[in-house]
Amino acid sequence: MTEQEAKNHLYDLWQNGEIPNNFTEDHSDFYKAVNYAKKNNKFDYEDFYASIAIIKFGIWQVESDALVGKEGHDYIIESSRFWETRDYNGHLVWDWLIHLAKKSWINKETVKDLNTAFFFCQDYFRENKPKNLPYVSTAQTLNIQKHILEVQEEMEKTETTSENGIVEVDTERLLKYRDLMNSIKFV
Repeated sequence: MTEQEAKNHLYDLWQNGEIPNNFTEDHSDFYKAVNYAKKNNKFDYEDFYASIAIIKFGIWQVESDALVGKEGHDYIIESSRFWETRDYNGHLVWDWLIHLAKKSWINKETVKDLNTAFFFCQDYFRENKPKNLPYVSTAQTLNIQKHILEVQEEMEKTETTSENGIVEVDTERLLKYRDLMNSIKFV
C-alpha cells in the first residue's frame, strides 16, 4: 500500500464512521496510522493503538513521544512537557497534575491512573528533564490535587441542571467554590 492509498483508506474509514470523527490529518497519530496501514496493507484501529502503546494505565497510554489520555478524544502531553511547574500559593507544584484535576472527566478514581502514568513518564522521558529544574513538591502537588477533587465533588452535590441540560450557575455557588478552593490546606 502506498502512502496515498493508506491516506485514502483512512479517509474512507473515517467517512464510514469506522474510526473516530477526529481522526483526520490534524490528529497527532494520523501519520503513525498511515505508516501502520502501509506496512500492514490494512488498518485496524484497536490493533494500531495496541501496537504504539508502551504501557497503559487506565485511559492513559504512554507512547514513544507522549502520554495520551483516551477519553472520548485524545488528550496529549508531549514528552518534553512533564516538568512544567506552577506556583500554587507559594508552593512549586507539577502543573499538569493540578491542571488535569480540574477537568470534569478526572475524579478520585481516574486520578490514580493519571498520577501513575505521569510519574512513569517523568522517569521514562527523563532525558527531557531540564538541568536547572528547582525543587518541586510532589507531596504538595498530590495534596492540592486531592483537595481540588474534593471541592469539585462537593460542588457537584449542589449542581442543578435545567430541562435543556444546561448547568445553572448562581453567584452563591461561585462564591462557595472560590472559598473552598482558597481554603486548601498545605502539608
